[in-house]
Amino acid sequence: MILIGLILIVVALGAVAFAAAAVGSSSASIHLSAAGVDVSVTPLAMFLAGAAALLLLVLGVWLVVSSLRRKAARRLELRQLRKEQAATAAEEEAARARAAEAGATTPLRPAHHDATRPVDDTAGPTTVLPEETRAERRADRHVE
Repeated sequence: MILIGLILIVVALGAVAFAAAAVGSSSASIHLSAAGVDVSVTPLAMFLAGAAALLLLVLGVWLVVSSLRRKAARRLELRQLRKEQAATAAEEEAARARAAEAGATTPLRPAHHDATRPVDDTAGPTTVLPEETRAERRADRHVE
């Protein structure tokens, strides 16, 4: 794909150079009139105006496409996070039910507790994700 793209860029640059040389040597003038406005331009100015319009069109399409991709990636991530949250909530609820049946009096740890960190029961419930999950989330964010 990169090779095809580079070939197309070289061909386009050659066509631009040829067109600029061809219309640059002409001294003819093009008369345009639209909406009551009359304009007289050279073929080179007309060519450059078309090139600028094409550049703006390509830039606009690129901005729209990149924005749509980003928005789709955010929606996908949000959907995955909601599924994970629902699964975690179900696990915690099941653990609470088991603890209630057993008559446990010790506070429950979150479903994904990192055993290397001390539990601070005074700060309220916290969830510490294992390193694997953090790495997976970082990797998911960088996927296009």
